[in-house]
Amino acid sequence: MRKLWFLAFSVLSLALTAQNSAWFQEKDIMEFRRESLKRLGTAASDTSMWEIGGNYGLQFSQASYSNWQAGGVNSIAGNTIFNGFANYLSGNKWMWSNAVTLGYGVNYQDTIFNKTDDRIEIETRIDYLQSKTWSYSALANFRTQFRPGYEKPGEQGDDIKISDFMAPGYLLLGLGTTHKPNKRFTMFLSPVTAKGTFVMVERLANAGAYGVDSSGVRFEVGGYANITYKRKLWEDIDLQGRIDLFSNYVEDPSLIDINSELIVFFKVNKYIKANIALAYIYDHDVKFDLDDDPNTVGVPRSQFKQVLSIGFSYDFGAAVDEK
Repeated sequence: MRKLWFLAFSVLSLALTAQNSAWFQEKDIMEFRRESLKRLGTAASDTSMWEIGGNYGLQFSQASYSNWQAGGVNSIAGNTIFNGFANYLSGNKWMWSNAVTLGYGVNYQDTIFNKTDDRIEIETRIDYLQSKTWSYSALANFRTQFRPGYEKPGEQGDDIKISDFMAPGYLLLGLGTTHKPNKRFTMFLSPVTAKGTFVMVERLANAGAYGVDSSGVRFEVGGYANITYKRKLWEDIDLQGRIDLFSNYVEDPSLIDINSELIVFFKVNKYIKANIALAYIYDHDVKFDLDDDPNTVGVPRSQFKQVLSIGFSYDFGAAVDEK
């Protein structure tokens, strides 16, 4: 079934990428531009403009106990996240979309300190418009983290870290086509994608972490799909979802890497929001030990994360158009 899915995905991507621009009329491109200008609130006589916006959030929680019969552990937790975008429309056919996500969270429980969130993600995409909804595209995506991560909470030391800044780091470059019928939904399909994995911690690289060899670098070529969706469910409830799929053409293309996230935002007032975030990752190159025996070969596993938080949230710049 995975092979059939992969074959269908590749054929569809190649077909879409090979579209001849003669299929579309210039009036469709101009209509797309007029709609874009209308959404941005810019006069149609302008030839280029920026659309910039984003969100900053800060959450904090604390619990303390003294002679509490039911028991409990003193704890302090906090996390912060920044999402920003800057999109540029140039002339009639070119668009440049940029997005950045920075997140970091910590939890201190009794005497144990551990991370709850840690991510850096930067993405840029250039589109050459072919119609109101389709374009040829080139995409670059980079992901890593700020601080070291350890296998067990409270652990410290270079000899037991399992991750760090640029360990791993992921760089993805793709050529393909983008379908964007509105500002809620975007689908990028790339039949020609290069993926680089970097592990800049020598001990982890020598151990073959994240699929690299002793050089700390691994390159793959395959097919890639990225789908994002945003929608206002009710007046004060918004949904945001994303899924990335990558298949290595050379090494068993039926094994598809998945990176996905679903977030539901609940607005309390202008500056207070709650959200629940669910994340799922599957990467065949990320191995987990089954036991403490160093001779046991690690196996890939599904990775899940769930975070529920409430706190300060500030939106700035252009709002998301729901049309």
